[in-house]
Amino acid sequence: MRIGYGSTALAAVLLATTVPAFAQTAEPVRQYQIASGPLDRALTAFARQSGLQILYPSALVAGRSSAGVIGSYSAEGALAQVLRDTGLTYRRTRPNVFVLVDPAQRAEAEFDTTQLDEVVVTGSYLRGVDSPSPVTVLTQDDVARQGRATVAEALAALPQNFTGAAYEGSANTGADRSGRNVSSATGVNLRGLGADATLVLVNGRRVAGTGNAGDFADISNIPSSAISRADVLLDGASALYGADAVGGVVNIILKSRFDGAESRLRIGGTSDGGAEELLFSQTGGFNWASGSLVAAYEYHDRGELEGADRSATRDADLRRLGGSDRRQTFSAPGNIMRFDAATGIYTPIYAIPEIQNGVGLTPASFIAGRVNRTSPIEGQWFLPHQERQSLFLAGRQNLPGGFSLDGDIRYTDRSYILRTNADFGTFTVTSANPHFVSPNGSVSHDIAYSWINDLGPARTNGETESLGGAFGIDGNLFGWNISAYASGGREINGRTLSNRVQTTFLAEALGSRADIPTTPFTTARDGFFNPFGDPAANSPAILAHIGSGYSWAENVSTVSSFNVKADGTLLELPGGPLQMALGFDFRQEQFETDGVSFLSGTAPRVAAHTEFARDVAAAFFEIRAPLVSADNARPGLERLELSLAARYEEHEGVGETTNPKVGVLYSPTQGLLLRASYGTSFRAPSLRELQTAYAIGPTFLNRNGGSVLSLIQYGGNPDLRPETADSITAGFVWTPAAYEGFRLEGGWFRTRFDDRIGNPVIQNLTNALNEPALAPFIRYVSPNTNADDRALVQALLDHPGNFNPAVFPATSYGAVVDNRFVNASGVEVEGFDLSARYRFDLGSGQALLDGTITHLLTNERTITAASPTEDLLGDPNFPARWRGRIGSQWVSGPLTFGLIANYVSGGRDPLGGRRIDDWTTFDGQVRYDFADGWGEGLSLTFNVLNLANAEPPFYDATSGIAYDPANTNALGRQLSLQLVKRW
Repeated sequence: MRIGYGSTALAAVLLATTVPAFAQTAEPVRQYQIASGPLDRALTAFARQSGLQILYPSALVAGRSSAGVIGSYSAEGALAQVLRDTGLTYRRTRPNVFVLVDPAQRAEAEFDTTQLDEVVVTGSYLRGVDSPSPVTVLTQDDVARQGRATVAEALAALPQNFTGAAYEGSANTGADRSGRNVSSATGVNLRGLGADATLVLVNGRRVAGTGNAGDFADISNIPSSAISRADVLLDGASALYGADAVGGVVNIILKSRFDGAESRLRIGGTSDGGAEELLFSQTGGFNWASGSLVAAYEYHDRGELEGADRSATRDADLRRLGGSDRRQTFSAPGNIMRFDAATGIYTPIYAIPEIQNGVGLTPASFIAGRVNRTSPIEGQWFLPHQERQSLFLAGRQNLPGGFSLDGDIRYTDRSYILRTNADFGTFTVTSANPHFVSPNGSVSHDIAYSWINDLGPARTNGETESLGGAFGIDGNLFGWNISAYASGGREINGRTLSNRVQTTFLAEALGSRADIPTTPFTTARDGFFNPFGDPAANSPAILAHIGSGYSWAENVSTVSSFNVKADGTLLELPGGPLQMALGFDFRQEQFETDGVSFLSGTAPRVAAHTEFARDVAAAFFEIRAPLVSADNARPGLERLELSLAARYEEHEGVGETTNPKVGVLYSPTQGLLLRASYGTSFRAPSLRELQTAYAIGPTFLNRNGGSVLSLIQYGGNPDLRPETADSITAGFVWTPAAYEGFRLEGGWFRTRFDDRIGNPVIQNLTNALNEPALAPFIRYVSPNTNADDRALVQALLDHPGNFNPAVFPATSYGAVVDNRFVNASGVEVEGFDLSARYRFDLGSGQALLDGTITHLLTNERTITAASPTEDLLGDPNFPARWRGRIGSQWVSGPLTFGLIANYVSGGRDPLGGRRIDDWTTFDGQVRYDFADGWGEGLSLTFNVLNLANAEPPFYDATSGIAYDPANTNALGRQLSLQLVKRW
């Protein structure tokens, strides 16, 4: 009956009585029969016999013993006897809730513990039960110990989380193959199965999605000062929570009680420059006899990280690091290209000379056989400048008859600025341009060009507004716990891309078309664009005209839901009560898009407003059957508990699905718990995946070293099927009585994920034409020699969904690539987790050792049914084989010292076969808690992440970024100073 929460378990014990606890005016005296023995067993018996809740961290009672109690007592009197000589005491936070406290621990630890009176069980709808699946708990104290600024950063650092998708550190480096994180958000991607396959809840309820599909949650929009803890369920859980809970569930529990005030100030930065940080938060609240109110404000500003500030991102010529030259032939100065109509490949034949202004060139000035190259990442930022403000308000009021009302509301405004790579491409210049010179007497030339020197990097400005909240009632009726809640959320993501090449205006400035009368620009007055310099002396008017391209897009994701749940006891079994939960959920999802594009044409193209919506209805139940417990234990069989859950869900326009989950808990001896689970999960296609309008656009792709102009098709697919998964877990929890404060937990997992929805090409777009597995999505064309191919390409160019139709003629294209959403790949992930925690006395203080290791045994992908199975273990931009973190902490009086070692295993370069080294970093912390008087409640903490300033291991990436940003980072040493004052 103890709630298991992984390596840092929270425990709660509950047994409902037929008399509502809130209705009692005088506490009755009862007969208690509680045998001596382990404290956790005695507390379980007390909860059953008293009908009250006991809340406590599992580590608090591990290894402690109780003398028991026999006789007639009030509830408080009996609990005092159970805790006699254990070193623990209690607080009564509500009429039917006790919270255990260790008086020897610091005030802040006690403070955090008292916030647990509104425990939301993650991994079960029943109260007072263990989860058969592993659950890890992350508290604010854990965040502080790790030296992180926010809970979002701490979740991103979990060994079981993969930051290769839905993370700002991978979104701007090309590591995020999904391409959906357009707003520099921070999601959670458990087991690397996809951020859209990890369900994020707030107080057990869904939140609005983010990104250009609205299919994952941005946890950075939830103010850390409002978070009590985050529960991470490491198993598929669609039987409990419905769609998207394939890789696992993150349930963020917000504060519901706070007495007093807390001010927090944090400043930080990196020793190599960039990513400067300022965080300020203010939390306040008060409690009264029948309720509580808490409010919080948080401001966070984090500066940008420029590529020029780090060796790994300074230049795409990686020969300086022992790698390859990854610079492109789209360069400044440019290259004169030859087009092979048979293959569609552009090949450089002449280099435009360097260090000249493009005036006075002769045919002899061009350099045959030489290739100019420019770094495509020059001027790029790899972390944006982000600024966030958040507000939070929550309240609770007890009602007569054992019921209570509670609600919360939260609002976040987050803005960001990012510099991305400069525009590049191939354009045609003719003799109509007065600067035109031909090295071979031609009347026109195609030039591969980068605008890095003319316009500089492109710019992105974005803003996210997030609003969410819930309101509900819960209580006890006829011995059953009843709750009904309404909740909702809305997230608005707006993004503007500017300083982009306007291709129609470029053609005008090149002289390839007549002057456009609707613009103030004229070549007669302002001149012609000169592409032959390094750089050429082009006037500000010319550059402003060409660089006036922009696009704007806004995505709005909305979710609203209503749920009703009841849980209670059906009957008594020999091992305890047979408990059942059942309920209904009703949800509406909505996704809206708007956009404007001015990358070509003579006027901005306004995209039609689109609005997609659907209703989702679900019914669920869960049963727990304790066959053997402390009441009927026998040698070799201390505990045996079975569980069964199932959920039926109907998605409008998609279909119906039913997902079961079974679990077993078995203890052969005291202190050893074995557990296992099996279940199915699913993810319904997102609204965007189903209904996005068809669109087409050009890009250059590499084929055998040459550049092929390709038409890329985008769009939704109304025939998509839901993704399905089977998950199995098996593990143990060992808390030996002989080693007080020690806990060891291990588990094996395997998930098979089929019919994955995605755009297989976009995940390897730069090398798509060289990848055999992507052949089903590619059609090579030769418009110059094949009439059918020419007709196909021209039809695609004329389609209204083509967002850049007039850049190249139909005869220039060599491939048509289908990047529309499909049910394509299958994924299988298998591995194990191991974690340990040991608290003990050391010298004049107390020490803590803890660690978590995750090892992948299998990570296989099949892109299509006809494709071979790919082994992705050790590949860059995929989850590492090994990830781990081992920490230590020593507390002596007001001083705390901490040291954490982080490890990520290396791998291999799938193209060159080159070894990628392992990466080990160390984090350190020193904290001082001031004494009573003026310093009461004041603490000062100095944190250093990556103490040795270890650079990420070298990876000879085709992108020119010399590390694997999905598994490592280039931030280097991070330093921060944090001041916390509790009033």
